[in-house]
Amino acid sequence: MTGFYARLRQTRSDSDELAACIERVVNQLEDVDTTGDRPGMLLGKIQSGKTRGFVGAIARAFDRDFDIALVLTKGTKTLSAQTVARLSADFAEFIDEDEMIVLDIMRLPGKLTRSELKRKIVIVAKKQAQNLDRLIEFMEAHADLQKRKVLLIDDEADLASVRFVRKRGQQAIEQGAIAEKMDDLRRMVEGIAFLQVTATPYSLYLQPEGYEAANSGGNFVFKPKKPAFTELLPIHGGYVGGDDYFGGHDADDPRHHLIVTVSDLEQDALRRPDKRRIHPNSVLDSPNTVGLRRAIITFVLAACVRRWQQHEAGERKRKYAMIIHNDTQKAAHAWQDQVIEWISEAILDHAENDPETLRPLFDAAYDDLATSVSADKGRMPPRQEAFELLIDALQSDDVVRETVNSDKDVMALLDTQAELKLRTPFNIYVGGNILDRGITIPNLIAFYYGRNPRTMQADTVLQHSRMYGNRPRPDLVTRFYTSQGVYDRLFTINGFENALREAFETGAHDRGVVFIQTDPLQRVRPCAPNKVMLSSVVPVRPNGMVLPTGFQTIRGRAMAAAQAKIDALIDPRWINAAGFAELDRARAIEIIDAIQETMKFDDTEFEWDAMRGLIDYYSDVREGGDGNLVVLAETGRRLTKAGSGDKSGRSILGTALRSTVMDPGRSKPALVLLQQEGTKEQGWNGHKFWWPILAAPADVEPCIFATKVAA
Repeated sequence: MTGFYARLRQTRSDSDELAACIERVVNQLEDVDTTGDRPGMLLGKIQSGKTRGFVGAIARAFDRDFDIALVLTKGTKTLSAQTVARLSADFAEFIDEDEMIVLDIMRLPGKLTRSELKRKIVIVAKKQAQNLDRLIEFMEAHADLQKRKVLLIDDEADLASVRFVRKRGQQAIEQGAIAEKMDDLRRMVEGIAFLQVTATPYSLYLQPEGYEAANSGGNFVFKPKKPAFTELLPIHGGYVGGDDYFGGHDADDPRHHLIVTVSDLEQDALRRPDKRRIHPNSVLDSPNTVGLRRAIITFVLAACVRRWQQHEAGERKRKYAMIIHNDTQKAAHAWQDQVIEWISEAILDHAENDPETLRPLFDAAYDDLATSVSADKGRMPPRQEAFELLIDALQSDDVVRETVNSDKDVMALLDTQAELKLRTPFNIYVGGNILDRGITIPNLIAFYYGRNPRTMQADTVLQHSRMYGNRPRPDLVTRFYTSQGVYDRLFTINGFENALREAFETGAHDRGVVFIQTDPLQRVRPCAPNKVMLSSVVPVRPNGMVLPTGFQTIRGRAMAAAQAKIDALIDPRWINAAGFAELDRARAIEIIDAIQETMKFDDTEFEWDAMRGLIDYYSDVREGGDGNLVVLAETGRRLTKAGSGDKSGRSILGTALRSTVMDPGRSKPALVLLQQEGTKEQGWNGHKFWWPILAAPADVEPCIFATKVAA
């Protein structure tokens, strides 16, 4: 009979790249000794098909004399149910032929028969004490199973968070209780292989043992705590991820238009009931609902546009989803649901009684979406037809919303595949953490996100990113609504992930990653990776850029004096030159110090110390540094304040200058100084000003600058 994976691959139409990855994983699980300290690692991206990968690995392992697969999921009923449903669907043929059984450890069907115990067995358990106790009891009760080859899969694994915990009031870091139970499982079985599946490469660096001793001599480069092996899951061509949202794109790219900034005042007004800030009688006019009502109208219209496009192309019309994830608290969800109900009722009242009064909201949404559709070379329905589609959608009562903030709520909303079931063409989900824990939300095209950036951690935030995944490119017509502060943190986290992932993908992790900080005297020194606070880093990749955004300039005499000081520091030979000139680091830092005095920030402060520290490191501290940078300066720039938020620096540099700065042969850090006209018509304060951009050398290790570290 044909092997398990060969049949599964045919059913799923796995690509050659995925099949090869699965084969390499299983080969190494057989050939390499995997332990809790050195597991095998399958490294993917958020919503990138990791489940598909490890399900394939189970099937191929069963071809190679493994008999049991124990799958440990994150600790929610929904993800556990989703995993059981996925395994049952993918393995349906084998289950029907009595070759395999798939079990939920908390819902065992009574005593298993001898014939069932002879089949290939897959057991799903949450990483939760009661689940793992039941799993241990099951294995203890079936001594024969302990002699069979077992594959233990830790899904959504994070070596930093699962293996090590710090007890309150104690300095010592001890092994976590869940990890201990996983160790108990491994000790029970004679032949067991251990595979962790994760989307967080930084977990390989942020571990508490051995770093400071290994680097006490002042070495700046840290290498990852390697698993027994690491396999990178191939990313399919339809994947939409962090680079699509936070990668920095030119205006003719549809992704340039994905981010919509929402005010902090609005998101704060949605956190607790207060009719002084949001009242049902003024919900379509209140400044505290501008972003939310725009998001709702644009979502409904975007779904109408996509369905129109599908109809025109002779395709099946799809249903779509939107998430509003502003808080973790249920009281906040109830208030947000109330506000959305007021907005929906007000819009519906206008749609039924006087549709033309919705024309301004419609026109703004239509023009907004047309920008993306045009950039994507797509087609928009005629304006009047689109308006009629929107009104019909509203009048048909097809815009539904669900509050999702407990496992019970989610379980009631899942379909047969344990994914959120889309009831109508327009589905709005309001909720908190339950929506981020691995649950799949089909056809998600709009996300209103307002979690407090001061408490963000990278692994948590990446799990919030439900908009990532296999998405048709035309679905990127809608928007990600968030505050500038949240966007800045998300941008940083995406950069942090990319810097480390790139090291793995290129094999550069063998050279390591630089972790640095500054001491009280502003001198650069190594920072042990396990001390890094993931919410307080500035990541820089080779040829990556660091620059201030989200600022306004100061005014009057203070500005004139500051500009005169900067002008005196800038050599006229640098200005509008054909290429780079040399600059010593002391003068570069003088320029940065002077420019810092000219800028004030709307929301999140720029980390000037990081820019200075990176100048020190790249020009002087790292091996090969001679104390110099390269520099160029351009005048006559006319960027508007509204267009100045690209934290990647790509669109701010412009195409011609970008090619110069991104030269792969550049071995020194580059300081680029762009003098903006700064007129009031452009949104600035009416003064010319210099804007600094620091670009890392092209041939360096990824660098993580820690702005704060754990004690």
